[in-house]
Amino acid sequence: MPKKNTNNDLIKDYIEHIKKEKKVSEGTITTYKNVGENLPFNILSGQPTIIAKLKDLYSNPNTLQLYLNMIILVRRHNNEETDKLIKLRNSLKDDIIKSRKKNLDELDEKLPSYDYIMKELNESTKSRYILNYLILNHGFRNSSVNLKFVKSLPPVQDRKENYIMIKGKDVLLNINDYKTVASHGPKEIKIKDDKFRNELKSLNLKNDDYLFPKKNGDKITSVSTFNDKIINHTIDRLGQNKLFKIVIKKLLSNKSFDKLDQISNDRGTSIDVLLKSYNLHNGHDNNEKEKED
Repeated sequence: MPKKNTNNDLIKDYIEHIKKEKKVSEGTITTYKNVGENLPFNILSGQPTIIAKLKDLYSNPNTLQLYLNMIILVRRHNNEETDKLIKLRNSLKDDIIKSRKKNLDELDEKLPSYDYIMKELNESTKSRYILNYLILNHGFRNSSVNLKFVKSLPPVQDRKENYIMIKGKDVLLNINDYKTVASHGPKEIKIKDDKFRNELKSLNLKNDDYLFPKKNGDKITSVSTFNDKIINHTIDRLGQNKLFKIVIKKLLSNKSFDKLDQISNDRGTSIDVLLKSYNLHNGHDNNEKEKED
């Protein structure tokens, strides 16, 4: 395989390769490109050089892991050695766990209660209600709520976007573009909430209108622009990530494991990831358990 000269060439080549093998979300592609653009060295440099430069650039173990993951994937695609990079990545696991617990513990002290956000949800209307409802009841990420209103779904092979439609007394969601679609596949979710249906109808959307469009009505394709728009519509501008953590804490406190399983499936995230990355109990409670052990 001929070598590419720049990181952008390498990333582009790798993205084209994986797109042939599996479905990849636009958010993932954007992340890959951003990683490549931010690296001040070539991904195919010697492993000791890469390790030294990464350690100089990034002290946060999560950030370091993100860059290592991308570099390892691209190097494998180009038949370059990765053993030293993998060893470094594996060594970060304990630091990442400690950092995650500390951040979750600090965040728990700052977030509003579940009862408060549900009160705010019930008092909201129109697209703001729809957005926050999908985050709180179905664990939707930002990319999943980039929804197109349709009167009927396109043929299966043509479903490239996320669709929302009214079907009888229900609202049907067909989700094809989200972060983990490659591993979890397209999703179809039926919503029976009367207020949700009424708020959607009150928007008077026409066929192919977007729920959160540009000013001219077109789809927002820039991830950062869409994320900015979404955070402004979330309760107290908390964003989907923090709202989702409040929900997970409530479900675990109530031992609502069926709902936890449902929200895990709807989001496209494993229970294991939910418990490690979104569990606000994970900070204090797990630190105490470690002391006991």
